[in-house]
Amino acid sequence: MNFWEASLVFFGMVFSVGALAIFLEHLQKTATIKAMARGQQHQDIQRKLEELAQQIAEIRQMHADHVLGVDSHIQHLEYKLSALENRIEQMEQQTLHR
Repeated sequence: MNFWEASLVFFGMVFSVGALAIFLEHLQKTATIKAMARGQQHQDIQRKLEELAQQIAEIRQMHADHVLGVDSHIQHLEYKLSALENRIEQMEQQTLHR
């Protein structure tokens, strides 16, 4: 092998090793970017799930408040109805005794 062939082989190997290193670095960067994107998607999904859980808790609380409000209103109406029935009975008894 003469000098020119040896130097051509040497520089060919140097450039191919350099090109391989650049290619592998590129693959590593793209894998890192993809992993970060998946991690960001996971965080976004987790945040949305937490928001939904918070909204569900708020809706449950609102439902419980409304149910208690309606129950309180019904009890108040029952009290007024009972008082009205008692007054009617008293009036009927007074008219019967006359």
